[in-house]
Amino acid sequence: LPWRVLDAADFAVPQHRERLILMGAKRTEILPEYPMPTVWPADGEPILGLERGPTCGDALGDLPDADSFATLDSSDSVKTTRFGAPSKYAADLRCLSNDAWRLGHMRRWNPVILTSSARTEHTDISRRRFAETAAGAVEPISRFFKLAPDGLSNTLRAGTDGARGAFTSPRPIHYLYPRCVTVREMGRLHGYPDWFRFHVTKWHGAREVGNSVPPPLARAVGTAVARALGCKVSRSRRQLDLGVAELLSLDMSAAALHFEVPSLVSRRDRKSGARKRKQSEIERARLDAKSLVHV
Repeated sequence: LPWRVLDAADFAVPQHRERLILMGAKRTEILPEYPMPTVWPADGEPILGLERGPTCGDALGDLPDADSFATLDSSDSVKTTRFGAPSKYAADLRCLSNDAWRLGHMRRWNPVILTSSARTEHTDISRRRFAETAAGAVEPISRFFKLAPDGLSNTLRAGTDGARGAFTSPRPIHYLYPRCVTVREMGRLHGYPDWFRFHVTKWHGAREVGNSVPPPLARAVGTAVARALGCKVSRSRRQLDLGVAELLSLDMSAAALHFEVPSLVSRRDRKSGARKRKQSEIERARLDAKSLVHV
């Protein structure tokens, strides 16, 4: 087939994420074969010969609660020893398993630093609604999906850029804590190893995850292409340092200046002059509307 829709959940990612993958080759070259599933999704039917794929609980269960660190109010990282016992999936992302690095370069990093975990401030009203929402259901007011520990995440999306209003895509609700997941937790649900850093802000960090192909799915497609090309692959013995952390805090203008490229002009629509309403105001407006209906 020249094209096929692949679901990341079929390749050991605890998230349903279907993407159209196109493969092409010159007539004189071998056309790559599409990769076959490596697991069966945890919320699907078993497939003979394959293992059950990871769940949201497998992905997030060993991470400490970001809300328990006051430091994460003003930072996206904290040093901690509160990591729990990892699942097989989480051990791989924490680089504790024998095959964690696969064909990539090993990185020098500090595994006791929890990164990309800036806290999100929620009102007491929102937290109550999140707590009352059943796992695997959608919270009716915010329309946020609540993860189930034995299920899969919904598709993590990126939101829109400044030209289209700069709207943040909703992050799912954690199955255990009454809050939205952190960027690190999104990374876990996407298949990113813990050494990989995202932008320090929740908005840009979440966009980076939502815009990307889950690494396990990308690995499966890349392996198929390498096989068709007849590439001889080997494990790297090199060990690399992480990049400059300060770059992760640059805004668009500062990044353009640093990399000496034209700065993108944001076309955020400010004509209305309206400000974003607080959650308490939204709740009050809904209650007032219900009262009028019953008068």
